[in-house]
Amino acid sequence: MKKSTEERTVALIYGGKSCEHDISVITACLAKGYFNGRLLSIYINKQNRAFLVGNNWTPYAHLHNKLSVRVVFLTGEGAIGVIKRKRLVKIPIDVAVNCCHGLNGEDGCIAALCQMCEIPLVGSDVASGAVAMDKILTKQVLSYCGFPVVKGVGISNKDNSGILSELSYPLIVKPALLGSSIGVSVVHSPEQLRQALNDAFKYCSRALVEEALSDFVELNCAAMRMNGEVITSEVDSPVTVNELLTFGDKYLQSGTSKKAVPSVANTLKEDVVRLTSGIYNRLGFGGVIRVDFLYDNKTGRLYVNEINTTPGSLAFGLWEGRFSRTQYGEALVDEAIADYRDMQSYTYTFESSVLNGAGGIKKK
Repeated sequence: MKKSTEERTVALIYGGKSCEHDISVITACLAKGYFNGRLLSIYINKQNRAFLVGNNWTPYAHLHNKLSVRVVFLTGEGAIGVIKRKRLVKIPIDVAVNCCHGLNGEDGCIAALCQMCEIPLVGSDVASGAVAMDKILTKQVLSYCGFPVVKGVGISNKDNSGILSELSYPLIVKPALLGSSIGVSVVHSPEQLRQALNDAFKYCSRALVEEALSDFVELNCAAMRMNGEVITSEVDSPVTVNELLTFGDKYLQSGTSKKAVPSVANTLKEDVVRLTSGIYNRLGFGGVIRVDFLYDNKTGRLYVNEINTTPGSLAFGLWEGRFSRTQYGEALVDEAIADYRDMQSYTYTFESSVLNGAGGIKKK
């Protein structure tokens, strides 16, 4: 029997062992206003230990309040376990919401955890989350699928041969497995490139190096599925006083603002929407994603820059003209539960005689 919105138990999962941990906390604190029903806030600290915390906790409270109620995830149970006075109390979960940014969450880890626990998830699955988290793999997959991307190559900290001969300066260097503009640099010389790579390799073993556009506009568009159909948001354009959009621009309000998409055209907006919808479908995403684009003012070409499977604040700002906060949350939850039911309809068993000693395997 289908539960009403008010009867559902919704678990927000956020934090985690990631450079983007703090941004995840902010996203979760904002997202708590999107969901009706019984809400559980599951905070994963920087050591990847999970705790049940108060729904009224502010971002600041996560720095100072005591973490005392441990959470464990119960595989195959559709539930979490809360440890109280050395006793395990099982709490069934109707749906979880992935609010984790970066590694150990956005990269498919939370999707895998929920899949093992038999819990529907608002968010992308293991494969699509892993592809979108890895900037090098994202570029390779997008290029294979025919989506336009800026010229670039991936290199590792063990082999960077050939990089200088393949690309033209200026270049942009990005750690392969990070978001929120952390560790990103624009370089104009081989010396700067070496330093930027050293900085990027502090975060992970691989980096994406791309040719940097000198005169461009960044465009954002979100996509989600509603009643089985992919829908897209408004298109916006963040701007910055810096050479590229920085962590401070995004989260500390250091000179960034939003402006209307330049008048080059309604056709540009239409291209962004078309590509966003196509990416969501072709790569099999779930939940809400935000796709970031670059429009080259010199050449008039549009490029896919990045895909965010857990966008900041779950990208609600791009949907404000269409949904209230709770309407938005309900649409995400309904689709997650419908997707889970579809997944449960598949066959997960295959009868064989292998364990009975067939195929030359001896019984013991």
